Amino acid sequence: MIFVLELPNQAAARAWFAYDEDDLLRKVEAGAHAVPWADGDVRIYWSEAEATGAFERTDDPTWQGEGWRARWALREQLIAMEVLSDDL
Repeated sequence: MIFVLELPNQAAARAWFAYDEDDLLRKVEAGAHAVPWADGDVRIYWSEAEATGAFERTDDPTWQGEGWRARWALREQLIAMEVLSDDL
């Protein structure tokens, strides 16, 4: 499972997933997802462990300030995929 975190300059962060590299390419080529690196940044986590580890690194500069919204988007995707439990 691959997790993608879009960090556009002028819009809210969002996270989505692809099953594998072929699925990732299909989704980007089909226009199902914007090409965030054209207007901002993107983080690609190549496994559940990598995405979870990134989420858990609270000192990551990405999560600072308004970055909490990006962290929340990643959290919601991890919960939707049952990687994390929603224990709040």
